[in-house]
Order: sequence, then structure tokens, then C-alpha cells
Amino acid sequence: MFETVQFDIFTDIFLVAVHIIICSVVAIHILLNKHEEPVSAIAWLIIVFSFPLAGTFFYLIFGINRIYTKGVDIQNANDFVSSHKNKPELVSAAKYFETINKYIFRTEKTEDYPLFGTSLDKLLPDTLPLKGNKIELLLDGTKAYPKMIEAIEKATSSIHLQSFIIMDDAVGSTILNHLERKAKNGVKVKVIYDKFGSAKALFSFLMRKYGRNIPNFEMRPFSQFTIKSPWGFQLRNHRKLLVIDGRTAFVGGINISSDNISGLSSPDHYIHDLHCMLTGPAVGALQLSFLRDWHYVSTAHPVELLIEENLPVPEACGDSIVRIVDSGPGQNYQASEKLFMTAASTAQKYVWIMTPYFVPDKPFWKLLCMAVARGVEVRIIVPKKNNHWYVQYAAQSLYATLLEGGIKIYEKEGSFSHAKAVLVDGLWVIMGSSNCDVRSFRLNYELDFTVMNGDFLAVLHSQFLKEMSESKEVLLENVLQKKVPQQLLENACSLLTPIL
Repeated sequence: MFETVQFDIFTDIFLVAVHIIICSVVAIHILLNKHEEPVSAIAWLIIVFSFPLAGTFFYLIFGINRIYTKGVDIQNANDFVSSHKNKPELVSAAKYFETINKYIFRTEKTEDYPLFGTSLDKLLPDTLPLKGNKIELLLDGTKAYPKMIEAIEKATSSIHLQSFIIMDDAVGSTILNHLERKAKNGVKVKVIYDKFGSAKALFSFLMRKYGRNIPNFEMRPFSQFTIKSPWGFQLRNHRKLLVIDGRTAFVGGINISSDNISGLSSPDHYIHDLHCMLTGPAVGALQLSFLRDWHYVSTAHPVELLIEENLPVPEACGDSIVRIVDSGPGQNYQASEKLFMTAASTAQKYVWIMTPYFVPDKPFWKLLCMAVARGVEVRIIVPKKNNHWYVQYAAQSLYATLLEGGIKIYEKEGSFSHAKAVLVDGLWVIMGSSNCDVRSFRLNYELDFTVMNGDFLAVLHSQFLKEMSESKEVLLENVLQKKVPQQLLENACSLLTPIL
């Protein structure tokens, strides 16, 4: 009996020791990795110490932020490409890297350099403000697709297309047909599509119909989803880019879909959007963004990619200063959030935001309210009719707080508006693929650009005024009259803000 009691005591001591060791190891991990999220850290510590086995299991599955670990692979791929810029074997592209330096915007007088420029230089040191660019605003697919197809037909060496969504419809088939024909004629064609965004086309086997037995036509999916990491589908490549011969680029918010053309889409599915055609030195930065992604999805060696054919010597053709900003885990992480934060924190007169999805986290909308408090006018344009009802409700849960803070909100009437742009003081612009939401700030791989100088600023200012004229201002008294079920639904949807 004494031996049994002694055995039980040693067993209990052993189990307690194991309990303490497991909890201590997990606690150390929590403190090292969640110190910036005290509420989350405390909650996980309580769960782990209260239920050592179950708590540890759930922490390993749900508590560890794997965005960083997933981003390491892409960062390594990017670093590998960047490390080859000065390699002797890349002499064919050396002229590009030598010449691009003369287009970097600099000023001898510090007071002549805008505050937002100084901020972006420090926050995004891997990006460069490049002068000598020309930008044309393209409204909807009705204007964008014909320009894109015209540029495709004029291509002589390379065509690089990247899109979150490629649909199996008239527009998708038309563009892919043009690409295949150019590939047959000797032009090198590369296409990157997101597996999640282009899922419908994958299920219809659209991608298998093109490029067969054509060496010059390559298509690759971007996906972080694996059986071991099923949550990886949350990390999506949301970029929209077309680069022709390294000299002309199309970038913005338009996907490849018939829904972007009035007449091809039903009124209920028609999407209003903005895109841009860009020429000048900044095209090289867009090309490099694509080539880094291509290296990641195809493992093509940088020596094959960083060639004169892809990176011709840049030439000035306008007076706009453009900064290309690609962002995502492993690629200037949270860069799009830094752009929006810079806009809100450096604005002196006004910040106008146009976005289909307005579900940022608290620090950003608090910063907007602070901007109003110091005399800055803040206007937000969102669609009255959203293509994702839960995102619309989540955005509406913020209306009362934003309106009480002095922010003006406009809901655009008519078809769903997917347009995204930020105009600050009439001095600079943010455009691209980023929405004003946590997904674009933290999860997606986005491609944005800023613009200062040039007539593009006036063009976009006029477009903002047009968008507002087609919108109805949201009034605080109407928002405060919402019924309790509506408030509950909005607040429930807002809980999904981190992944919407």
C-alpha cells in the first residue's frame, strides 16, 4: 500500500511538472509573439493554463500567426531575385538598373519635399518615387479592355498578365485568345492568376484550354493553400497588372470579367471600376513586381527573367512622379496600410477615399477622426449596393462612429462600384488593387501606386466629384434610427472584420 501511494505521488509530481513545462513553453511563445495584442495574449494565457492539453492544442491550431511563416518563402524568393541585379551574367539588363537611378525624384531643398514623400521614403524604403511618367485614367472595362487588347496586339517581345479573377466568359476568352495568338507568333506570354479568385474558371477548365503545346505561353496559379495549411487560402494575390514589352502597363482595380462591360453583363451584376494605363520609368518597377511573383510561382531563375527584353532602358514620357508599392506577407508587409495611414496622418486640407469595402481596423478609422479634429475634411465613398452583403453590414456598423467624428459618408447609387482611389489635398493620389480593409492591409498581396505632379491629379479630382454627384450622403439622424435587429446583424458581421 505504501508503495502504491508513493507511486501515485511521483506520478502526480511528474504530471504537474509536465503541466508546468508545457504551459511555460507556450506562455513564452505567447509573450514573444503576441506582446502587441495584450487582450489576445491574456486570453490565450488563461486558456492554456486552465486547460493545458486542450488549450495548447487550440493555440497551436488557431493561436499561432502563420502569416509570417508563409511570408518567409515569398521573401526568400524576392531576395533571391533582388540579389541578382548586379550579377555579371545579367549584363543585358544592367543598362536598366544604371539608368533608372536618374529618374528617382530628388530635391536639393528639404522644404520643397512634401511631408508625405518623406514619410513614405522612411516607411517604404524599398520603393522609389520615379519621375517622367504618363498616366491615363480608364473608366470600367468598356474603356480598359479595348486599350489592353490594342496594346497586346502591338506587343513584339513579351506580355505579362496578372489578375486576381479571370472569368470563363466573353472577356476572359477574348483576352486569352489574343494572348495565345501572340504567343504563336513568337511573343513570350506569361499569366499569373489567383486560384481562389479564379476558382470558377478553374472548375470550368478554362486554363487548360490555352497554351497547349505553345512554348511561349505559360500560365501559373498563385496559391498558398496546401493540405497541411488549409487556412492558406486566406492569403490571396489580389493584383491586377498587364505589362507589354516592359514599356506599357495597365494597373488598377479591374479584373478580367464581362461584368466590367455594360451590355455584356446584366444590370444586377455590372461592376463600375477604375483602371490606369501607364508609360514611363515606373513601368519597370511594375515589371519587377511581376517578375518576382513569376519566380515564386514558376521557380524560373532570375538570369532568365532579368533581361533587357523584360527591362528595357526607361524613357521619360510625362511629368507624373509615380511610386510602385507591392505589399503582402513577405513583400513589404502591411505596405498598403502604411499608404492609407500616411494619407490620413499627413493631410492638411482633405482626404477623399473611394473604396468598395470599408472595413479597416480601429487604428485607421480613429486616425481619420483625428484628422477631422485638426481641420481636415474626410469623405468616404462606398457603394450603396455591395456584392458582399456581410461586408456592407460590417461597414455600416461603423457609420455612427464615423459620422459623429465628423467624417462624411456617401453611398454611390446604381450598379456596384468596385472603384478604389485616395486623393489627398489635391497633391497626391493612391490607386491600385487595395481596398480600405484589413484583408488588403494584412492578408492580400496587393499592387498599388502613388502619383504626384501632372495632370492626372486634376483628372482624378474630377472623377471624385462625379462619383460624389452620383451618390447620396449618409445622415447621422437616419443612422441613429436603425432598429435593434439591424444593429445586431451589422455588429455580428463586424466581428469578421479581420478576414473580410
